[in-house]
Amino acid sequence: MSVLPNGSDSADLLPQKAAGDDLSETESTASASEEHTGTAPPPLDFPLLAAEVSAALLGILGFLILFAGVGFFTVKPPGEEDLCRPSTLGLQNLTQGRQQLELAACHALYTGAFNMLGLISIPFILSGSLALGSAAALFSAVRRPGPEKSQKMFCHSATADVFGTIIVWIPSIYFPGLTVLVAAGLAPIHAYFISIMMGHFAISASDAAAGSDGVGIAAYTYEILYQGYCAASRLELCLTIGSFSMLLVFWVFLFDFCRNLMSMSCWRPRYDQQAGYQVLRLLKRYMKG
Repeated sequence: MSVLPNGSDSADLLPQKAAGDDLSETESTASASEEHTGTAPPPLDFPLLAAEVSAALLGILGFLILFAGVGFFTVKPPGEEDLCRPSTLGLQNLTQGRQQLELAACHALYTGAFNMLGLISIPFILSGSLALGSAAALFSAVRRPGPEKSQKMFCHSATADVFGTIIVWIPSIYFPGLTVLVAAGLAPIHAYFISIMMGHFAISASDAAAGSDGVGIAAYTYEILYQGYCAASRLELCLTIGSFSMLLVFWVFLFDFCRNLMSMSCWRPRYDQQAGYQVLRLLKRYMKG
């Protein structure tokens, strides 16, 4: 047994050295555990995830509805007296009762649709703008979440949801009948679709309107039919896209309103644990398997 200069032997220092090694090992393990805990991503924040999904749905549907509302202003029908005639619609060989029925449908197309395009576009533009406004508020809430800012943006989004639901619900009584009206007005024009398109391209290529009176009248008739078909088809397209999107956005408004109330009361996001957009994190998890 060796004796150290201070009078203590080496055997007495062995337990102290072993205890020091154990302490340093414990400290290194704890620091490694803290590092691992610090770098591990926090769990998904489902309230924020639901807000991001609502924002995406409202943004897409709002754009489609606004696009349909603005599209009504691009509908340029021909004159009612020029289109709604037996000679223009090719009704000469039909019975008198059938002619009156087809002409009534054509006039109703103008009365219920073509002459009210500005009025029809108002609910589409308003509901689309409210959907986009609600989506913008949600995007602002989830981009940099915070207790005060996010709660305020959720409140703005809930207000837009309420007004959007009302504006979408009111015209839903009128639009189904308008769609039927447009389909009935298009029926005689659809029957001559191929001849209308061929006549239009033939007239455009040969400048037949500058020929004899008979050829000029035929060219004018085909041109009126072509304009009427384009106007009615564009109107039908805007109504189809807009009406279907408004049906979907009605339920999205209701869902988002309930989600906003929950996010402000009993289902609040974890503002102290943020790691980017939750949708992207969910996609990364899914891609990694």
